[in-house]
Amino acid sequence: MPKTCKVKINAETISANCGDLLLDAALTSGIELPHDCRSGYCGTCRVRVVGGRCIADEVGTGHVVHACRTRVISDLHIVVEKMPRVTEASGTVVNVVEIASNIFEVCVETPRAMKYLPGQYLSVQFRGYPARSYSPTVPLDWPSDPDLIRFHVRRLPEGRVSSALGRGIKSGHRVKLTGPFGTAYFRPKQRGRLVLISSGTGFAPIWAVAEAAIRENPRRDLILIAGARDLDSLYMIPALCRLALFPRVVIIPTVLTRQAITSAVRHGEPTDYLPPLSRSDAVYAAGGPATVNEAVRIAESAGATYFTDPFLPAADGNGGAAFFARTAKWFAPSA
Repeated sequence: MPKTCKVKINAETISANCGDLLLDAALTSGIELPHDCRSGYCGTCRVRVVGGRCIADEVGTGHVVHACRTRVISDLHIVVEKMPRVTEASGTVVNVVEIASNIFEVCVETPRAMKYLPGQYLSVQFRGYPARSYSPTVPLDWPSDPDLIRFHVRRLPEGRVSSALGRGIKSGHRVKLTGPFGTAYFRPKQRGRLVLISSGTGFAPIWAVAEAAIRENPRRDLILIAGARDLDSLYMIPALCRLALFPRVVIIPTVLTRQAITSAVRHGEPTDYLPPLSRSDAVYAAGGPATVNEAVRIAESAGATYFTDPFLPAADGNGGAAFFARTAKWFAPSA
């Protein structure tokens, strides 16, 4: 018979067989650990190991692992952050606006408010189309309706969903929302500087984090680096202008194509302009995997805390599993 291990999840203790996946053990015992992709990529099921040994891919800082890719091999103690429960809601598209070349703001109205934290994402399924993951954000500018759920979506020529925006998907279209998911959400009462970095429509969750951070403390030290392909893709300028009004905020917009119109916009990758980091910094990164991975590398080398949600193309269903296969290891938190 397989060895039985005791697994303490916050204040509850369950039994698991040696070799069981941590997420499966929790769900079988009636503990609803938040989860989504089950491949170690989305980050929704991240938990912190505070005692015992497991086979896992440590991610981030503070002995954090993916429960869906962690195997129990001894008695284990993990801590799970409290997050809003995953729920479903029906809604209606009330507006689809092209806010930059091939970038759309999609506004959805729901009968009652959905609970999510700034920086999390939802599964969004427009009627007649497959589900996609998008991050709710806040208005780029005022006046606007603060009660609508807003998403920023880049239209891709071959995208089954994005190519239908403004065409098959218009005002009045029905939509189902499920969530929230993701762990790269704003943590209030953080000490030290916030360093926020985005590429493309990864600005949506980063803008939600920035707005929440400034609401909590208008005098906090904050650096926001927003990357785009070219000047026409810098749809976030109204939001950056709002944020720049605060006294201890630094704004750095970047584009990949060279331009001679303004020196306020830098040339290159967003990560080219990350400042020297320290252990007291908290880094949030969202966007393409290359940008997020480089931000993680820089943050790790400096010992900074970081929270990330890289955007995985819908067609790539094995990215998380491949990542785990490369990085899985025996893991036990140091004393």
